[in-house]
Amino acid sequence: MTVAAELSGMTVAHMIASPPVVFPSGTPCPTVEFSVVVPFRNPGSALRHTVQRITEVLYAQNVSFQIIAVATESTDGSEYTLAGLHGTWVSSDPDIRDRGAALEYGFASAVGAWIGFIDVDIDADVDPYELVECLHRAREAMHSPS
Repeated sequence: MTVAAELSGMTVAHMIASPPVVFPSGTPCPTVEFSVVVPFRNPGSALRHTVQRITEVLYAQNVSFQIIAVATESTDGSEYTLAGLHGTWVSSDPDIRDRGAALEYGFASAVGAWIGFIDVDIDADVDPYELVECLHRAREAMHSPS
């Protein structure tokens, strides 16, 4: 299958290309298509700027989404800059101490049919269109013959 090879070249936005979640009969399905997990430590003002750009692009592309921003021992108050952003949920649990734990927490909290993540601590200039492109490629891969 070429999907893994195609998706492995991503740098800024990383997509977990898994088929949509299947819910047991009688369980309400989420209305969120795409969950984006954003682990962070001390990105400063880059956090709000990046998350706001992502929400604007996903909204403009008519993608239902949730942003899950997870602090990992953040000391610069970055989490407070996200107040009021549409579709954004912030966790600053003191038990989450590293990026791996933040990703695990974010993935477990995600309700979207597709899950992606970005790294704002390393990639200060995240391209939200790249993230949307990853979503489109994952959708296409799911519907193409194997």
